[in-house]
Amino acid sequence: MSDQTSCACPKCTCAVSDNAIERDGELYCSQACATGHADGSEGCGHNCSCGK
Repeated sequence: MSDQTSCACPKCTCAVSDNAIERDGELYCSQACATGHADGSEGCGHNCSCGK
């Protein structure tokens, strides 16, 4: 897996790494992104602005 693959979350600018979460064939950088921030979370725990 390339470390340059982007997180599939539409607003996330993170690159996914070897510990990416796979859901429905897409790769995400965090559980929050993988669930579409369904719990109301803002952000992914990394330095970007997804979930806002």
